[in-house]
Amino acid sequence: MSSIPVDVFRTILEHVRELADLVALCQVNKTCCSCSQDVLYRDIWAIGDGIRVIQTLAHSTDLARRVRSLHAHQFDPELCSALQNMSSLRRLWLTSAGDASILDGCTFKLDSFVSDFPYSESLRKFLYSQPSLTKVESFVTFELSSGSSPFEETCLPNLTQVMTNPSWLPILIPGRPVGEVTIQESIHFVDFDFSFFTLSTAPIQKLRIPYTYLYPKSETLLACLFPSLVLLSVNIDIRNRSVRTTSIIFVYLACEF
Repeated sequence: MSSIPVDVFRTILEHVRELADLVALCQVNKTCCSCSQDVLYRDIWAIGDGIRVIQTLAHSTDLARRVRSLHAHQFDPELCSALQNMSSLRRLWLTSAGDASILDGCTFKLDSFVSDFPYSESLRKFLYSQPSLTKVESFVTFELSSGSSPFEETCLPNLTQVMTNPSWLPILIPGRPVGEVTIQESIHFVDFDFSFFTLSTAPIQKLRIPYTYLYPKSETLLACLFPSLVLLSVNIDIRNRSVRTTSIIFVYLACEF
């Protein structure tokens, strides 16, 4: 092992697919252990029995700082401490993990953030601390509670991708370079104002939208609102609805059977 340069060894580790092999390499020597742990803890899926890794990361700053992406889909009492230790985290998925207060005190700077947190002061402060965020996904309806302030345009200045239900569109799109939007269907919204799309500082190029929101909008309106559109993905229940599409833009149909 001493004859293999560290950078070459790191390249070799990128091709190790089995977790058991990475664990075994951690037992060879200090150099192997450090390099192998970088790969072993880089992408964490804390789901089911995997939630035990959160407890490990909550008590080990050295291991937690190696994490670059985290998927956590249930609450753990030590999740807050683990997140505070993950100073190098770049991609975060949190669902069924409590509320946004678990993000208080975190120092990482994210590129991608997915959550089902309702709007709160903790969520507002967290998003203001994340200027590097380019992708945001939210799965709950935006509700502005009494005494709270909505996001200003100085928040999330580099946001380019949004996946959410219609209630978040007027909050996340205006004044930001959003070019890709995925809209989730919500029982609370039968229709919504398409004009919010024109408030992006960048042209909308990719739009994924439920059929119920798109129809019966005219082709002329769509052409005016999305002059730079290169991809339109329409979610359709083909059992109950007929389909009408337009020839002025490329349409990809993501049918739901």
